[in-house]
Amino acid sequence: MAPLPYAFRAWLFLQALDDIQAAYKAAAQALSSRPDEIEEEVRRRLGIGPTDAFPDRNDDNEEDYVGRLYDEAGDLEERADRGAHFVRKAFLIALFHHWERHCNAELKRATYGHPRGWLSQRGKSPYAKEILELERAANCAKHGPVHSCQNLFKMAPDLFPTVATAAKASERTLAIDGSTLDRFFEVVRKAAS
Repeated sequence: MAPLPYAFRAWLFLQALDDIQAAYKAAAQALSSRPDEIEEEVRRRLGIGPTDAFPDRNDDNEEDYVGRLYDEAGDLEERADRGAHFVRKAFLIALFHHWERHCNAELKRATYGHPRGWLSQRGKSPYAKEILELERAANCAKHGPVHSCQNLFKMAPDLFPTVATAAKASERTLAIDGSTLDRFFEVVRKAAS
């Protein structure tokens, strides 16, 4: 039996990519609606309507219910922000793993190596640098402060907004926002099609 043509294999890859991206969007949407849910709960507990002003807290009173409620709400919002960042990193890793398996299958390799030549042969060399950036970002997110983080910092220091040197680049300082992850999804889509 003849192997399936690349166009069909790419279509299967892109279908799975759509599923991964849809799962990411659903998880991101759930976390992005969390601040509204927290505000609704605070308003409910304070007994105020959706357009009523929030009462001031009284930091001079240790028993201030309003202040404690605001602190609790702030903690919940910080947890949602951390969760959103964790979700983006998890899907960054999943995205690269999907790309890695596709390349390994297409190139009949057991282990991944950046497919610069394969991309060039297919007229996709403009995406090689961003695919390498994706690879390093995924490895940084998985492995922490190793060569991938340092090399990624040299390539894209804006992904580490809180550090000034490659030596300080790590999984903890890696900042993957929604637009960065969307860009990586688009690059993989274009490189595979």
